[in-house]
Amino acid sequence: MGELVKRFSGFTYSGQGGLQRDGKRIHLGPQARHLLELLLDAPGALVTKSEIAARLWPDRAASDDSIDRCAYLLRKPLREAGGEDLVATAYGRGLSLRAKVETVDQDAVQPIRLAAASEPHILDLWQTAYELAGNRTREGFARAQEAIASAAQLDPGNPSVWSLAADIAAGRVARGFLRPAEAAAMIEDFAGRALAAAPEHTPARAVLGWARGALKGKIAEGLLLLDQAVAEDPLYGKARVYRSWLLTVVDRLDEGLIDCEEGLVNSPHDQGLLSMRAWLILCAGDLERARRYARDGLDLRPDATTLHLVMSIAYSLQGFHEQAVSSARRAIASSPDDPLQLTVLAYALARAGATKEAEALIGSLIEEAELYAPPCFLGATYFALGKRPQALDAIRRGIAEGCPWNSFVRADPRLASLRPAIDGLGRAPQAEARSAG
Repeated sequence: MGELVKRFSGFTYSGQGGLQRDGKRIHLGPQARHLLELLLDAPGALVTKSEIAARLWPDRAASDDSIDRCAYLLRKPLREAGGEDLVATAYGRGLSLRAKVETVDQDAVQPIRLAAASEPHILDLWQTAYELAGNRTREGFARAQEAIASAAQLDPGNPSVWSLAADIAAGRVARGFLRPAEAAAMIEDFAGRALAAAPEHTPARAVLGWARGALKGKIAEGLLLLDQAVAEDPLYGKARVYRSWLLTVVDRLDEGLIDCEEGLVNSPHDQGLLSMRAWLILCAGDLERARRYARDGLDLRPDATTLHLVMSIAYSLQGFHEQAVSSARRAIASSPDDPLQLTVLAYALARAGATKEAEALIGSLIEEAELYAPPCFLGATYFALGKRPQALDAIRRGIAEGCPWNSFVRADPRLASLRPAIDGLGRAPQAEARSAG
């Protein structure tokens, strides 16, 4: 009697043979493979988040983001091989397999010669980099970059390694740990390497589209790449986050919100989607709803510090200054040197009348050469301090330098009364976007 093989929806799986369909081996990373085994052992039944975490990460705590990412890494190859969407998400509870599973003897299955898979230690480095980058701290990003650089040296032809390197660079520049020009060059390089190895690699195409739009001001080109990425893989949540970012520039904020909502159906705990949804609602001017969605998002993802920033800004604009300062300080607690979060605290302090503290904080951010505080966020603080010329100068600098947060400068409710002046500030990405339609 041979090894037991499980059949489901046209696929076969065994510990020795791996996942196969129509005589072809389908590569799965170790976490995705373990997840599939869990789901195959309980066909149609719910496998809880705690059960998944205990199996996949027995020696450390696993975030909801990690579980969502692992589900994506299983869904994608199954779907690309013709399996549609076999992995179902039970909101906030766990996952299940939408398939009837039959167990047969290996002797009944035609033997297949298998191609070599990636080395397990390379995949472990990849996973380590993803986990560290998810911390969104200066140290976490730095260590993530080191881990992914090691993986790239060991497996330079792996597109997933290079696309994650590009995503890490995008995360660093968004938080202010990397300057826009440097980030743009890195993403072009890393995403280019991924696409050279796999021309239709969705994650690489998505981050490249974001970089060209948000960092280089090539909005039409960026949106074209992101439209392709979402069409190729509707379940890849980060592509929807990136596209929502650029849709705001072309006054299609409602479409960006739809992107977030559709992404959250499949990945309800995705930190990026939860944060972007709340941020876009804030930009739409619905402060109460933005606060509610941020609060609900924090119930699902307490580590989503950007949601604290959304709450802080909404509180400030509503005149609840004590709560605004408190929310900003809660965000900073996990990453005290985060320039993005510190600019929001400075704004909350300025609105609360703590002028000296706000000005001192802005001064320290400007003097820190290794960090890049988003100029448009500094501009919001200057404006709250009654310094209109400095606010416009900061926004102008952000446009010139390619700050990614400049994508929201016309939608940011803190700058609402400055919009006519902002529209007249030289070259802005929305000009190209509007002409592109």
